[in-house]
Amino acid sequence: MAEIKLIRVDFRLMHGQVVTAWLKRADADAILIVDDELAADKFLAQVFLMAKPKGVKVAIRSIEKAVAAFQKQVFQNEKILVLFKSVNNAKRAFDLGFPMEKLQIGGLGNGTNKVMISKELSLSTAEADMLLEMQDKGVEVSMQMTPRDEKIALNHAVKLIREKANE
Repeated sequence: MAEIKLIRVDFRLMHGQVVTAWLKRADADAILIVDDELAADKFLAQVFLMAKPKGVKVAIRSIEKAVAAFQKQVFQNEKILVLFKSVNNAKRAFDLGFPMEKLQIGGLGNGTNKVMISKELSLSTAEADMLLEMQDKGVEVSMQMTPRDEKIALNHAVKLIREKANE
């Protein structure tokens, strides 16, 4: 049976930081990218597959196919780093039955409706609400950009968002 080593939300998906830092830190030998758009775009998916690190398996699945693959135990004897492009995608997968005990939030991109949680991490109220719902259902949610950065608890991030909203 597959062992999920890390589940991370990062809008850049498989980029240098994930490949050089998080893959080693998680002690993973495979990457599963879960994203409907990328799974449907064969050209872009091929670009991601060509950029994979040597010796690391990479699979790209739609949300529904990723959930089904785990339910059918398709990934055997692999240590997997799972990547979602957005909080919404991670929440949808979780709601469909994707196994998730912990969720790490990395880069979500900036936007006018987001609050800076740290120097590099931002979160919107809508994203925070989805993450709180997941946390209430037993998922341990934290935010961390790089392994060197301090891990930020979701409750701390939500407190910052609420303080900003009351200004």
